This record gives sequence, C-alpha cells and structure tokens, in this order.
Amino acid sequence: MSVAKQELKKVVGELSEDESRILLKFAEWLREQKEELTDKELAILRRGERQIREGDFVWWRDVKRTKVQNSPL
Repeated sequence: MSVAKQELKKVVGELSEDESRILLKFAEWLREQKEELTDKELAILRRGERQIREGDFVWWRDVKRTKVQNSPL
C-alpha cells in the first residue's frame, strides 16, 4: 500500500460520521471522473488545499442565506 493510501486510511479513521459521509461522496465523484484535471484546475485545487491547511475557510452552514433542508448523504 502506498504512503498516500496509508495516510488517507489514518485520516479517514479519525473523521466523524458526517465527515465520513461527505468524504465518501467526494471519493465516489472523483472515481467517476474520466478526464484528467487541467493545469488551471490543479492550481485551483492546490490553492484550496493550502487554504484549508491554513484554516482559511468557512463552513457552508455559516454562510448559507436560506434554510436548506438536510438530506441524507
């Protein structure tokens, strides 16, 4: 198993149930993607990763303007 997969397994084990559901949805979406990311898309992704690492983000629940009904993931 690669180092990345070992680290991912460790991180997943530390997530809450809600966080696990979110990550699962993203992982399923990622697996379904057939095209490679463009250089621009990779740059955007890296920027987002850096912002998250530095704590520069807000939760959706803190910025939504209308009531959104929770749906099961």
